[in-house]
Amino acid sequence: MVQENLIDNIRRYMKLNGHTIPSLAKKAEISPATLSNLLNDNSDPRLSILSAIAEALNIGMIDLFAEKPKFSSFRFRTYYALNSKESAHRDNLLFTTEKKLKEYSQLEDMAQNRLAYVNNIPSFNSPYDAAHYVREIADLQSNEPIINICSVIKILGIKFFHFDFKIEKTFGASVNEKDGGPAIIINSSIPNVERKIFTIAHELGHLLLHKNSYKSPETLDKKDSKEETEANEFAGELLCPMECVYEAVKDTRNFGFIEAIMNLKQKYKVSYGTALHQYCNKYSTDYDTVLRKFRAMYTNKYHKSFKGHFEPFEISPQLYRFEDEHLRDVVLELYQEERISAKDAAETLQMTEAQIKRINVLDEDEGNLPF
Repeated sequence: MVQENLIDNIRRYMKLNGHTIPSLAKKAEISPATLSNLLNDNSDPRLSILSAIAEALNIGMIDLFAEKPKFSSFRFRTYYALNSKESAHRDNLLFTTEKKLKEYSQLEDMAQNRLAYVNNIPSFNSPYDAAHYVREIADLQSNEPIINICSVIKILGIKFFHFDFKIEKTFGASVNEKDGGPAIIINSSIPNVERKIFTIAHELGHLLLHKNSYKSPETLDKKDSKEETEANEFAGELLCPMECVYEAVKDTRNFGFIEAIMNLKQKYKVSYGTALHQYCNKYSTDYDTVLRKFRAMYTNKYHKSFKGHFEPFEISPQLYRFEDEHLRDVVLELYQEERISAKDAAETLQMTEAQIKRINVLDEDEGNLPF
């Protein structure tokens, strides 16, 4: 098993770094034959050779022998088969998530402050019932926009991670409670804020609606599967309830269809696609037909192409921070008590040390503010 882990990890890091046997052997200053024999389990390498390989791959010796995480309830949000390099990044996502879940738990133990998961969540007959339940738990009015989706999942006691997966085909993932969750993980390289918000809501839908379908981490979601459709319906209704559509359309009756959709989009912080879906759901209209009509009208009016990931009037990334608010509070508490360093706090929260120290100064000054 140790040798199998060693071989798998070397191959994974080779894929991640774009190495072939000759290129890695050259960088590690060993012969290609030596590396080939190791990768084919035909030799028992000396420690000095393993050390040279680890240094060439820019990893520690412990990373060479790490055992692949054995998640039993990890769900990837990706609709396409992965090539070998993407599969290596997918495996790396497992390692990273396991590490972050362990660190999260250790920090909570240090602070004696655990995030409380809402265990009495009922079963739902529809994604719309589930969305309305979450809005009720979050104390949101039926037509109230969600200002911060991360605050909503905190209320439910769900952990949140936001980092670069290094793979465009995977938008998000989620982990059930039995594997250290529940947790939602999203890819920080998703092209816009609206899609990130939707991905979080989508994964929340899976956690609430499909508790018994979390299986192997190798399972890919099919784009038009029943569960994917339900998760999308949940996300749309949570973020932009159908009953809000009528008001948005009524408010812009003297302007036009584009303005109605943009009003929905900007008020509820959703993509134009989500706004159109909710419009179609409300009025039982075919989405593809409405989408083509909207794009044609918008392009004609604003001379903008919808190629790539164009999002009209998209939210500025500088105005929306994706973070686990509970973890942030725990880390800052430990830093203020000098139980962890500014460097460790910054690394955990994906900030700079200067930002961490600045937050600490603001917190200390808060009691002296003249109001």
